[in-house]
Amino acid sequence: MGGSRPSAPVTVMPAPTAPTFYQSLIPQESFEDTAAYLKRIQEETGKIQKQRYQEVGTPAELGARMAGRRLQETSSYGASLPKGDKYLQQTTGVTDPYAQLKDAIGAQKYQALTEYDAALARIGDVPAPTVDETPSWAKRPDSTWAAKQASS
Repeated sequence: MGGSRPSAPVTVMPAPTAPTFYQSLIPQESFEDTAAYLKRIQEETGKIQKQRYQEVGTPAELGARMAGRRLQETSSYGASLPKGDKYLQQTTGVTDPYAQLKDAIGAQKYQALTEYDAALARIGDVPAPTVDETPSWAKRPDSTWAAKQASS
């Protein structure tokens, strides 16, 4: 009823051989092509940036607009405060209860005005598009990238 036991596994070990090394070399032309592609991307980005500046405005123009809004906001808030109250003056002796607030608003208005003037002075500034020269890694000869022979 049983059967015989299976034979033991046999392990075969191959004779040792010297390892095989492989080397792939990317030619300099590929790096130059990559650098040219990077330059095209930067030039296209510069064109898009110029178009954006024409449509929306330069960062300096946007800053001038924001400074103008802050100036308008401060002026509007100051104009909305009530004037002195003659009945309040008769009962308390205070001519204008909002005097300190008006002084603070005046200081804010002065600061906003100076920021607006400074922003208007920079309104012609346009950031230059960033187009770099060919990267150094694209100028290296093939021998730079080649693997060095192992010395025995």
